[in-house]
Amino acid sequence: MDLRQFDRLKGVLAEILRGAAMGRENEFGREEVRGLFARLAEDRFNLVVIGRFSRGKTSLMNAMLGTDRLPTGIVPVTSVITTVSYGTEERVVLHYQHTNLFLDIPIFELAEHITERGNPGNVRRIRAAEVQLPAELLRGGFYFVDTPGLGSSILENTRTTEAFLPEADAFVLVTSYEAPLTEEESRILEKIHRLERRVFVIVNKQDCVDDSERAEVLAHLAERLTAIFGGRPRDLYSLSARQALEARRKGDAPALVASGLPAFEAALLDFLLNEKRREFLLGMCSRIAGIVERAGGAEVERMRLAALRDEVAAVSPGPVEAEPTVAIPPTVPECEVCVRVADAVFSFLAGYQYRLHGDQQVRAELADRRGLCGPHTWQFEAMAAPREVCTGFVGVVERQADYLRAVARSKPAGKLACVSIAAALPSAEDCAACAMARRAAEQAVTVAASRLRRGGGAALKQLSAVCLQHLPLLVTALDEPALVQVLLLRQADLLERLAEDMRHFALKRDGMQRHLTSKEEAIAGQRGLRVLIGNPRAEMGPPAQQSGSNIASLTQRAG
Repeated sequence: MDLRQFDRLKGVLAEILRGAAMGRENEFGREEVRGLFARLAEDRFNLVVIGRFSRGKTSLMNAMLGTDRLPTGIVPVTSVITTVSYGTEERVVLHYQHTNLFLDIPIFELAEHITERGNPGNVRRIRAAEVQLPAELLRGGFYFVDTPGLGSSILENTRTTEAFLPEADAFVLVTSYEAPLTEEESRILEKIHRLERRVFVIVNKQDCVDDSERAEVLAHLAERLTAIFGGRPRDLYSLSARQALEARRKGDAPALVASGLPAFEAALLDFLLNEKRREFLLGMCSRIAGIVERAGGAEVERMRLAALRDEVAAVSPGPVEAEPTVAIPPTVPECEVCVRVADAVFSFLAGYQYRLHGDQQVRAELADRRGLCGPHTWQFEAMAAPREVCTGFVGVVERQADYLRAVARSKPAGKLACVSIAAALPSAEDCAACAMARRAAEQAVTVAASRLRRGGGAALKQLSAVCLQHLPLLVTALDEPALVQVLLLRQADLLERLAEDMRHFALKRDGMQRHLTSKEEAIAGQRGLRVLIGNPRAEMGPPAQQSGSNIASLTQRAG
């Protein structure tokens, strides 16, 4: 079960719950239904990172997130609980003890509030610092929790960490090769064992020892952990957080593997996807089944729920192999072809209204064309003054009157009459604004195609969200099959990401969890429609229809 499959199954559960509860909220109680939606919407997984100060806890989190935004140092740094979750933009919210007050601060001021140097002994009485970052790893519901270091000279730091232990879904204990598994760290592991939580033990700073020293330390730790947990522990990993962060910044895949971080991340994701999320889905199936059983006539929902439960139960544990996809940033700019076309049409119509007002020849040409197409007529009306509308289109109205009078004299009937009347409508082929839009689209596509051919995959990462109206034009302009394939895969990833955001938005609204909505989720509906059909102000006429026929012929050949 990968992240995408999990998200889809949550969406199906939400659909089943909506279908069973629709019109029956009073029977079940609105709070019960909303509570189930809220559980589906939150899906929070607290991964608590613990260890002595200077072990590299925060460095490990920075490496996993591919950032250096969390402050690090060689003295006790973190003095308050710091959670790191997903956000469209970098943001820090400080929550204070014994109050509901909170404070937004810039992320560069974070160290002043959570470190021992800026907030010694937590004299500012900060209960928690919530850091939001646009990191892909966090989109799936991960909440990294950075705790104050154990065994520091500030006793309050250790107490703060120990008090937070029951909130964890899993733990990462970070020790190091310098002094592996101190008495303080062993004592915390014993507490975790009593809580029956999963724990991953990281031995950091492997770059400071040679291979023989590394093997000796790992063997010693395996014995110590066996004595604490019983049985040979599986979750013991050697790595260098410093090397991992450097490799991730440079995009150096071999160096990243050598750092040891990918092996730990794979095990962590495997635990989340194959154990915790499977358990979560089965639990939600049971809870929603109560609603379905009490809903008379909900046979469809009952069958869907049974099929979904069987699908989840059939998921076999094992490593999750992610399909290779193109990285999609949190916010992708609107289709650059649409933007170019909309700007060109706006400029054309802005000048056209003045030309119509002052030039009889331009008015005559517009009448001969039977006006503008429908969408561009309304764009013209929205930006032109009533005088320009009347002056410019009076000839079009008169021309249509003359045409209908001529049709009437021929006494047409039935289908012929309909065809004759339809011929009076302005055609997109004849629309002057459509012609301008087509030229602008061709120019924008030429620029984008040239950029992609020169930059390849790097340029693809910077490409806008090309809409399906203009995507065929871009594909036609590219003459490299491999580049077209990657472009289409990237478009599929973009659409699936938008679908995830749309599902998340609807689910959070159903569960009254509006405060959890990210900015991209809030605009996902509009962005999804614009990727599907383009910007309404970027109408370009017949070529879009021709592109649709091209798609149909391509589909037939593929079949």
